[in-house]
Amino acid sequence: MLPQPEQRRDADTVAGRLRSRIRVGVAALVALLLATAVIALQPGELDNRLREADALKSSNYARFAAMLGEMDAADQPLSPAQRQYLNYLKAWERGYAGDYEAAIPLYKSVIAESDDSVLQFRATASLVSNLTIARRYLEAYTYLDLLVERMPQTTDLLAREQGLHAAALLNNQAGQYELGLDFSTRLLHERMGLRGECIARELRVESLYKSKRLEPDGEDVSFAIEACQRHGEAVFASIVRSFQAHAFIDKARYREARDVLESNYEEVQKTRYLRIISEFDVLLAESYWQLGDLPRARNYALRAIDKRLPKEVTDSLVAAYRLLYRISLQQNDTKSALAYHEKYAEADKQNFDDISARSLAYQMARHQATATKLQIEALNKQNQVLQLEQQLGAKAVETSRLYIALLIAVLLMLVLWAFYTKRRQLYFRRLSQRDGLTQIANRPHFLEASARALDECRRAGGEAAVILFDLDHFKVINDRHGHAAGDHVLRKVTAACRTYLRPEQYFGRIGGEEFAILLIGYDEARAVALAEQLRRAVTAANADGAFGEFSVSASFGVTSTRKAGHELRQLLACADAALYQAKLDGRDRVATFDGSPATVAATPLHAQRDRLLGSVTPLS
Repeated sequence: MLPQPEQRRDADTVAGRLRSRIRVGVAALVALLLATAVIALQPGELDNRLREADALKSSNYARFAAMLGEMDAADQPLSPAQRQYLNYLKAWERGYAGDYEAAIPLYKSVIAESDDSVLQFRATASLVSNLTIARRYLEAYTYLDLLVERMPQTTDLLAREQGLHAAALLNNQAGQYELGLDFSTRLLHERMGLRGECIARELRVESLYKSKRLEPDGEDVSFAIEACQRHGEAVFASIVRSFQAHAFIDKARYREARDVLESNYEEVQKTRYLRIISEFDVLLAESYWQLGDLPRARNYALRAIDKRLPKEVTDSLVAAYRLLYRISLQQNDTKSALAYHEKYAEADKQNFDDISARSLAYQMARHQATATKLQIEALNKQNQVLQLEQQLGAKAVETSRLYIALLIAVLLMLVLWAFYTKRRQLYFRRLSQRDGLTQIANRPHFLEASARALDECRRAGGEAAVILFDLDHFKVINDRHGHAAGDHVLRKVTAACRTYLRPEQYFGRIGGEEFAILLIGYDEARAVALAEQLRRAVTAANADGAFGEFSVSASFGVTSTRKAGHELRQLLACADAALYQAKLDGRDRVATFDGSPATVAATPLHAQRDRLLGSVTPLS
């Protein structure tokens, strides 16, 4: 045994070590509690983090995914509203990664369980987008009907942005490009200058491309890319560039398509969005194939196949297999060519079936919506019938049912007849007011509407101006190139001018190549500036090749009510005198009326105008 002093020292040493360990343990426990307090987010802080992640999800996906992982790993109690918001963001993340089978149930759970109507609306919009991409079109249209029904009651701008985005996306996928363009235009008007402008312009580019109206170097593309870059939306900017490259390839401008794709290839890789990455690869493969660079074409086609989403057949996959088949044939590799042709045929069949399913889903959804509406109406009528039956005696029940059924049938027929008649009336009314060639107001409608507007302007004490213009040497165009060429020129001139006119401004064709514009609220200076814009637009169309091999210009005459009064006939006569002066001064220019109304009759064209217009009486 140890001597007593040594035993005491040993005991003291053990006790000291024990006390030291206790202190270390306590310190560690305190540190752990402090760390937990730091890591645990307060309810208000968590709400801020959720909103921050929501704002970043499409512009900075890597940061968004990291924040989502941090909040998920915190393992702290969440309120029901926070839990549903987090589930919504998780569903978005899974949909972005292409895992629609996981994302769609999460969205449906948020829609069913959330008490927040705005979050429900946003989840429904995202669900429609995911169902569309997952090719479950009929289900997508079912939820879209709910979305459109709730749209008028939804005032949250971000939610409305998502709803209009989903509606435009689904209609574009279903081949309803005019509907897609309509929804994207509504979104653009509501979110101009904000993030939604980028989305709206991207959808507009998609609608225009798929309806074969996109110019790859036109302003629709440049405006869309600029808006998306301004808001840091690399994914949507990349989608726009993919449609731009498609349009370049369609026009056999392969080098320009390649340059657009190569210069933005690194940026699209950073998005981690497999769909658009695969699209870039197959477009590059197509460009290099057309340029004769087979090794690069084959390399990019293989990349497109490797980066596709699992179990999903897209246009990119079909195009990649088709290219690999062609390359193998050109390289005399018949074995590979046969293998790729089999894969191409299988993918093309699946893709064709999908295209048919889109159109069928649209038609079925519309029929279902109509059937549901009729069913609801029928149920309402049936309830009325049941209430009446309860008031009738037992002997009169069968007879009453017969009369009520007959009444319902007659009412339905009357409603349908009235609806059809009203639609036809509106159609023929619009038809009678439009010029058949240019689709602007014809002479009678322009005169009637302008006279009414001028009368209201006179009563309100306002000012108005008239622009009168016609095309220079138009008869020469008709004589040398035929009336078809003349008609083409008239349509192009009308389209060029309408770009600068607002819907409330009156624009009509009042003669063969003569046009008139009534501008309520304009003085002469503003009208001259607008006329100069229109003149330049007609001239600029020559540079764009809009008129073919011949050049077109126009002469403009301008006057205002300050000089000619509010009587339409006098205004047109004075504008005609100014137009005549523009013709005398060399054509292709704008002239204003500087004389007095009494001198108008001295112009040779005035007599022609009298014969053309007849008498115009202001409406009271």
